[in-house]
Amino acid sequence: MKNKKLVKNISLFTFFNVINSAIPFLLLPLLTTYLSPEDYGVVDIFYNISMIATPLIGLSVVQSISRYYFEEVDLSKFVTTVFLILTSFGSLVLFASIFISLAWQDFFLSYNIPPLIIVFAMVYTLFTQLAEILLTLWRVSYSTAKFGFFRIAKTLADLGLSILLIVSFNMGWEGRILPQLAMAVLFGMIAIVIIYKKGYLIKNGYNKNYKGKILSFSLPLIFHSLGGHIIGFSDRFFILFILGLDNVGIYSVAYQIGMVIALLQNSFNQAWVPFFFEKLKNDNEAEKLNIVKITYGYFVLLVIMVIIFYFATPIIYQYFIGDAFTSGAEVVLWILMGYAFNGMYKMVVNYLFFLKKTNWIAFATLGSAVLNLGLNYILININGLVGAAQATTITFFILFIVVFFLSKKAYKMPWALK
Repeated sequence: MKNKKLVKNISLFTFFNVINSAIPFLLLPLLTTYLSPEDYGVVDIFYNISMIATPLIGLSVVQSISRYYFEEVDLSKFVTTVFLILTSFGSLVLFASIFISLAWQDFFLSYNIPPLIIVFAMVYTLFTQLAEILLTLWRVSYSTAKFGFFRIAKTLADLGLSILLIVSFNMGWEGRILPQLAMAVLFGMIAIVIIYKKGYLIKNGYNKNYKGKILSFSLPLIFHSLGGHIIGFSDRFFILFILGLDNVGIYSVAYQIGMVIALLQNSFNQAWVPFFFEKLKNDNEAEKLNIVKITYGYFVLLVIMVIIFYFATPIIYQYFIGDAFTSGAEVVLWILMGYAFNGMYKMVVNYLFFLKKTNWIAFATLGSAVLNLGLNYILININGLVGAAQATTITFFILFIVVFFLSKKAYKMPWALK
């Protein structure tokens, strides 16, 4: 029955995530027709600044909810404390971004990047993290339908407004970034209202003891998340500086196609983590063996999905992608493989999350990020866009191997299937 519950929730998370991701994917023909590679490059730089800013703007405190939800805590006080840390520190980062955008405006303009993009990215990130509090609560409580409806409604509103601005008003990058910004603010405010009405935001709910627990768990995750985003997104900046803004746009389209594996493994992980933490708390040997069998089966599934989507890539480019972006097709296979290794990493890193060894995770991820920066510089200069994707794949593979051995050392599991 427990396994059936897991399969049901994986199916639901996958269903909603597929729909949520399929909407922008199906709009690729329109976006790659109406937006130039340079416009698409600006949009991608905005998104990547947002991703890199995510662990900084909220100190990664939202992630603590998914771990302490299974502990004996006053959830209302815990969530209120998370909310206050996030909004106070996030506001400081936002104000700092205004001064940075003014001080560096000549630098941004030299690469055809609008200086205000960093401010837009910080506002977007702050309100996205506020919404993530609600989504995390729904995810760990298996409120899958609410989780899915909220995400899909936001995506539909965002892309509907984008189509209007890009097609009807002939806007460039502004037609894609401004709707994302507007919907992040709108749905962030909606999330705050829902959290408040559910009783998770309370007066005098700030708790110093919970603050200590939250920060001790989350602060190492700043480096973990920052390192992960550097691995996943720093290649855009190397491409920008070495190959130019138009190549950023070409690469980002290929990257979006390759990240279909990320969609599948994120869906699995969202359903897996609550199930996994519950099983480890039981400390039952038969259940541990079952977890290992599921893990190995999942690894095989990821490899199969890489093969399937690799053979589908030429069809996708032929029917869905504008001619100006087709030179990035050979990048897709490397991105598929990279995110397959990333999915394997997520399966083994959960043991360290369970043990609250977030400092181990931080060291492993930061070390991989430094490696990735060096690989990007070397391989992009040698192999161009493909070199950027190769750097990502190699780094994710090494990170998976390192974390697997760390997890194996920290928590004994029947990896030999005995």
